[in-house]
Amino acid sequence: MAASEVQLRVEAVALDWKGNPIVVLREQESRRAVFIWVGLLEANAISMPLEQQRPPRPMTHDLIISILEEMQVQVERVTIVDMRGGTYYATLGLRDGDDTTTIDCRPSDAIAVALRSKSPIYIGEELLDRLVEEQREAAAEPSSDATPVDPGEPTVH
Repeated sequence: MAASEVQLRVEAVALDWKGNPIVVLREQESRRAVFIWVGLLEANAISMPLEQQRPPRPMTHDLIISILEEMQVQVERVTIVDMRGGTYYATLGLRDGDDTTTIDCRPSDAIAVALRSKSPIYIGEELLDRLVEEQREAAAEPSSDATPVDPGEPTVH
């Protein structure tokens, strides 16, 4: 882990107040969090290892892990590398002996693979600071056509 990175843990897969799945990634020793909206299938792929559920047949992420294990390639890390235009970007860090490589992927896929391989998830300190600040600004400045609503507690998926 580089000095300017923060390790995250998957705290929950929940539903926002509109019923859309969201993955909550929280900093290990802090209250800062990253919220990534995902599709229903992606939420299921992330929820299964969190709930120690195994499908009767391998899902795509299970297949990826099986292929990597057969090739003796380890998933060293997942890194959330950016958020642009409301879209998050992530990478898988892989090790094959002394060789390492980084693969671009969707954060939902990276998280699903990280959970199955028990690999750490990181985010750059500057990106986390930026995301937290954007969350504060969004909460403080509702749009002119917004109706105040108490979303209540999210439903855990």
